[in-house]
Amino acid sequence: MQTFLFLRAVAALIMLTAIVTPAASATAPPRASAAFERGTITRRPYVVMIDNHPNAYPQTGLDKAAVVFEALAEAGITRFMAVYVPGVSPDVPSIGPVRSARLYFVRWAMGMRGMYIHAGGAPDALKRASEATEIIDVDALARSGGAYFTRVRTRKAPHNLYTSTALLDRAAARFGNAAINDPELGFLIKSGAPPDQRPAAQELSYYFIYRQDSVGWTYDPASNVYLRLRRGKPAIDAATGQQLRASNVVVIEVQERPIPGDPKGRIQQDVIGSGPGVLFQDGVAREITWRKESEAAPLRFYLADSSEAAMSPGQVWIAAVPKLDNLTVR
Repeated sequence: MQTFLFLRAVAALIMLTAIVTPAASATAPPRASAAFERGTITRRPYVVMIDNHPNAYPQTGLDKAAVVFEALAEAGITRFMAVYVPGVSPDVPSIGPVRSARLYFVRWAMGMRGMYIHAGGAPDALKRASEATEIIDVDALARSGGAYFTRVRTRKAPHNLYTSTALLDRAAARFGNAAINDPELGFLIKSGAPPDQRPAAQELSYYFIYRQDSVGWTYDPASNVYLRLRRGKPAIDAATGQQLRASNVVVIEVQERPIPGDPKGRIQQDVIGSGPGVLFQDGVAREITWRKESEAAPLRFYLADSSEAAMSPGQVWIAAVPKLDNLTVR
């Protein structure tokens, strides 16, 4: 019996390595994320909802995303929305765990003209995702979308659903309308600061509801990126074992409120309109204003002189907190 249990444990470990973790060395240098650059995007981005429940950590594939959104779901737990650009982003053998939709994430995805990837969701989100002409809706829990996802046995549902860029390429071929021609899609991109213009250090942290569940970023001047911390420790990718990093961290204030009578305590967030924020790049903090004029409009960031903020090459991480008072900069 002991031999049988040992062999089962070995088999489970092999399955986790094969499905959740692509073949990559934990000591291999991390690959830089592709820029979500305006004027270069000719195929619909893959916009994937990613679980951030404690049982979902560490996630896989966030490090390869061009853009990551981070916002509250409910009960103080946040959720990610990772954006991959076909033909620009690197191939990602495993992305997940994939989780459910919320209306405000759908609205952000609409502004990106994405193929919106999720597993079920709130009723208002499902309705809007199925109706919106700006996106292609791919729901893992629907008959039309289930073929593009895999459940692993090494994690418990609902934290065990994964996809990949190869599977999403197949979905794009099946659903059609993958090509896109929108010259306004994406961010302006600038050159990163040269080494002699980078400060020696910068740290920032923020929380959403609970101060003890904070997120941190530490600036590394040598690579000109921000390294992510989760509860004070390096936040890693499950496949590579490497710490997550972003070239640009954007913290914006987005008002949120409970949905009256919702049986699961869901919230709504006001992502259409404008509000304050702070852009961190090149080791410097800049006050910005975010604007999204309609559901279909892109999310934009503007500096104090009203010019549009340009992003440094690499990943853009956007955190939507209820109050900027929850942000600390050192």
